[in-house]
Amino acid sequence: MFSDLVFECLLLNGKDYEKLDKMQQIQVQLYLYIFGIINEQFKWEGLPKEIKSYNIEKVLNLYGQGVLFKPNGNEQYAFCNAVNTNMLNIYGEPCEVQPVAINGMNFDRVRVNTTLGSDGSILMQDAVLIKNNLTSTPTYAMIKPLVEEMAFIWQSKGINAGLSRIKAIIHANKNLASTIKQQVKSIIGSSSMIPVVSEKTNILKEIEKLDFNVEYTPEKYWQDFDKCFATICQWLGITTNLSQEKKERLIVSEVESNDELTTISEDARLSYRKIGCEQAKELFGLEMTCENKVPDVKSTQP
Repeated sequence: MFSDLVFECLLLNGKDYEKLDKMQQIQVQLYLYIFGIINEQFKWEGLPKEIKSYNIEKVLNLYGQGVLFKPNGNEQYAFCNAVNTNMLNIYGEPCEVQPVAINGMNFDRVRVNTTLGSDGSILMQDAVLIKNNLTSTPTYAMIKPLVEEMAFIWQSKGINAGLSRIKAIIHANKNLASTIKQQVKSIIGSSSMIPVVSEKTNILKEIEKLDFNVEYTPEKYWQDFDKCFATICQWLGITTNLSQEKKERLIVSEVESNDELTTISEDARLSYRKIGCEQAKELFGLEMTCENKVPDVKSTQP
């Protein structure tokens, strides 16, 4: 579904990390943190011993849907990315899917809904489709624009910090740059924040317009960063107050409204995991459950 390096790095546990540019590396670090939170959001129980909860969450969050099935009819279960086929029922839901493992291994098609064959025979369901949400949209795709915005804000804060430390820009012949920087260092004790620009760049007019009294305002960037992160959390159904400044005081109705939106956002993903558990019980007899971990966390707090 995705071909960008950030997605492949997350999917394949850091593969080709060194090929990412600095902005992409920031994005990967943010994703690792956010996905670490998401992986602890839901508690799965009753899974087959060969499937771990993080196996399911990784597929759902990166691909949008997965299929629980028995490969080649054996007794062990597997959970893989589910690629839709052209066989749909009257509701537009897939009747058959193609299981594809993260390592690229393909399996025979499986039926995730009972349907009629071309000869009128009934083709029984033999696998369970578990969706991330109504539209089987990967969590990665949902939050990608906001994570990119967070990385941009992070980088902008660094640029602001750098500009606020620049004292001057010297326009000189490139061959003299090293000598000039040494002279400056002998006068002021440092030349690290005084770039020397070659005359070949032909930007003297632009340099003359630069304002070297740039104010360092990290709090503004962190406020934007927190608001962006809070929006991601709300989309994922995770409660946070990062977007509120200390001076803000919400009235009861506003607090309840925010809580309702967060709860609905969580249910938008949790409810489809529960549907998958119900179908797994009906088809395979598995006593699978999926619940929100937060109530358990709150119950252990003093």
